[in-house]
Amino acid sequence: MRRTHRVDAADLDANGSVRADTVERWLSEIRADYLGRCRVLRELQAESGLELQFRVSRPVLPERLGTPTAVSVSAGATELMADSITLAFRLRPRDGGGDDAVNAAGTLSLVDPATGVASELGDDVRDELIALEHAARHAN
Repeated sequence: MRRTHRVDAADLDANGSVRADTVERWLSEIRADYLGRCRVLRELQAESGLELQFRVSRPVLPERLGTPTAVSVSAGATELMADSITLAFRLRPRDGGGDDAVNAAGTLSLVDPATGVASELGDDVRDELIALEHAARHAN
């Protein structure tokens, strides 16, 4: 899953760097797009009453993007554990003197809202995510 965002003045801070809240929004949108393709995971969540929880494990430092005119943002599952999925994100700025690519990651779980305990995701979720990654037509 990949999206490209044009960067305008509202996306920049006083120093001309991409704002942290802009990066957060882009990552939230690409995560939602990616999870929107995970039908089995969504069905499991709906049937179980569990909450989707996402924890950032490797945040983005927005200043590493420089002052780009656009940023391509991609997401994909990189690690599948019994009770969690590691999602990796790559942000690739165009122009602006930033790094070639900036990486971020986080862990996604289905959590019991009463206990805070993550539930096992099962083989069907794993199989769906593997199929999505094999069918991916993007590179970033």
